[in-house]
Amino acid sequence: MGKVSKSVLREIGANKTRAFSSFDDYLSILIADGTVKSTHDLVTRKPELLGQILFQWYQQGQIACVFAQVLAKAATAAWQSITIKGTVDVGGLENVLKDAAVNLDALQLIFPGPATAQHACELIKSLCVHPSWTCKEIDWMPDEKGRSLQVGLRWHMEGSDYLSWVLGIAPFDTMPFTRRFVGAPFIALVLRSRPPANFAQASPEDGLNPSHLAHMDDMLGDDEEMRAKRSDVTKRGKIALLGSELRSTARAKVTFSLPLWCRDVLGDALIPLQRSERT
Repeated sequence: MGKVSKSVLREIGANKTRAFSSFDDYLSILIADGTVKSTHDLVTRKPELLGQILFQWYQQGQIACVFAQVLAKAATAAWQSITIKGTVDVGGLENVLKDAAVNLDALQLIFPGPATAQHACELIKSLCVHPSWTCKEIDWMPDEKGRSLQVGLRWHMEGSDYLSWVLGIAPFDTMPFTRRFVGAPFIALVLRSRPPANFAQASPEDGLNPSHLAHMDDMLGDDEEMRAKRSDVTKRGKIALLGSELRSTARAKVTFSLPLWCRDVLGDALIPLQRSERT
């Protein structure tokens, strides 16, 4: 792919601006070189390119995570992408995830569609009909309170002692900037289906050990100094890119930040906050 324009501008401080590419910026290159004719043509005829575009988007740094940028550039075969069009075969997907738990470091699932908050809710509900999937409400950080609904989508392989935290990528406005791929004709769910690594451990959740993308093989081995430096750069970069947006929406445990009306749409698929979980 040729040089991609960067039409998404973000202020990161006084007189400082960073630029990132929208989905349409990537699409225009593919149209110009004759690869596809339109978004519809891309999705219907070359859906595998959606994953490639998403990996390139990670590399630009809008996601803020330095580890994700490095791994996306490395194009490791252990981080794969699958595009799922139409109705989700959640039983078939379960087999894919079980295989990924053995053979992959991470997997991203791309669901073409309107990529709206409604689409996200329908996707959550379709997954949560299977007992391996749950969706829970996530409370705000103690010093924050906003007008959106934070939800954490989880996948638990039967018989395992860990729980995969799922990261969501979507274009709608309530998503934090670091997860908001402007103009994308899809929603992506990215997860580590393997057990958690020894580093970046999180407190147990529902009696299980959380496994999330920070546990991917960062190719640093025992270099804890470099790992700490990357973590620090990631934290500072996230704060700069979020700006006035609430940090609660961009945590690893949060899959989607949704409009409040989504609570009714999700219905019984959403596990509400327990009184003890409220701050």
